[in-house]
Amino acid sequence: MKWISISAAILLSAFSSIISAQEEAPEQINGVITINTHQAKRLHDIGALFIDVRPYQQWQFGHVDGSHSLDLRGGFRQLMVPGVLEKETPIVIYGNSTYHMRGAIGSYLAALWGYERVFFLRDGYFSWLALDYPVTLKSDTLDESYAKSEMD
Repeated sequence: MKWISISAAILLSAFSSIISAQEEAPEQINGVITINTHQAKRLHDIGALFIDVRPYQQWQFGHVDGSHSLDLRGGFRQLMVPGVLEKETPIVIYGNSTYHMRGAIGSYLAALWGYERVFFLRDGYFSWLALDYPVTLKSDTLDESYAKSEMD
């Protein structure tokens, strides 16, 4: 299992150094379907699993409703572990925007690890937010905490 983590780290660093010279995330990734924000919304509506690969702090401030935070530099490796998630599960992976590589790298790795229905939301979270699609914001959770403390 240790060699898998080491291999993944090497691939991740190699892939990120190759694409870091680009200004935008790639439009095509082998084994991945690149989607726009409207297509992502349809997948959200039918229950696809959304994975946010941004750092956990960014996810806490705001994220697609129902998304799971699997920071690319940490928790994302959970997807390598057999049985954590069925390989046929439709997953939508996203980062901040077209100008950030985390979503592309995460999508590439998920396909590499054998996931069969990987969708890359290339436009990212900020596009989702701009279209006023369902999000959870830190202020939402603060409001709930405040209301709850007022009732106590």
